[in-house]
Amino acid sequence: MSKSKGSSAKAKLAAELNEKIKKYKSILLVDINGFPSPNFEKIRRILRGRADFVYTNKVVIYNALKGINNDLAEKAETLRMPVLLLSNEDPFGLAHVAVENKSFAKIKEGEESPEDITLPSGPTPFPPGPMLSQFSSIGVKTKNEAGKISIVSDTTILKKGETASAKIANILSSMDIRPKPVVLSIAYAFSEGLVVAGALLYKSVADYIDEVKTAFTRTLSLSVGRGILNRYSVKSIIKKVYIGVRFLSVNRNIVTDETIGDILAKATAQANALKNTGGMH
Repeated sequence: MSKSKGSSAKAKLAAELNEKIKKYKSILLVDINGFPSPNFEKIRRILRGRADFVYTNKVVIYNALKGINNDLAEKAETLRMPVLLLSNEDPFGLAHVAVENKSFAKIKEGEESPEDITLPSGPTPFPPGPMLSQFSSIGVKTKNEAGKISIVSDTTILKKGETASAKIANILSSMDIRPKPVVLSIAYAFSEGLVVAGALLYKSVADYIDEVKTAFTRTLSLSVGRGILNRYSVKSIIKKVYIGVRFLSVNRNIVTDETIGDILAKATAQANALKNTGGMH
């Protein structure tokens, strides 16, 4: 009986959520698993009036989305802690806001460093004591300066991609160094009938321009290589054909106004080669 009541309640919530979702142009799936609560509250305040966050049961989200887009509903099931972000704004613009308002967190033991981390030379907040041995244990040279531990020279203690040890994580935490960017994780977005992966939303305009240029260059190269004529490839194809015909004409001594110079140069080179060969014997 309780299961029946629970299922009925979830079905009702899903139906209500489905109706609510239909009022918005953009549906974003956000995964808040591991996302710090203070950071989440900050981004909620920033997006207030522009987007509506919906927290509810994962099953409810899945069932509500099934009536909108099956693919999006399946995507929601893959997330550990999905939250809906509903808006009438473009998903790319919302992702841009999230990036602009990113915060930074301390790196924990076992996490990879997002960048090279260097401890700057100069005084630290620590008096001589236990921290001296901690600095020494990770290869940081120090000295006593005005009653404080001072780092002798800039020292890189963690390279990008390296895993933080317990000692390094502890020192960075003690110095309140926060190298890890924390950005709202938009996993997927649904807008204008399309499901877009979150990774695409966070790309900069410059990145998109570079990718379009690369795609155009590769497509043009393919078109020219296979002789596919279009408004962009026609000049290159004509040039390629012209070069090929000219090379063939010179190679077979077919004299034209355009090839006569090359044929004479080739004949002169061959005559000189024969002359040199004869001179050697």
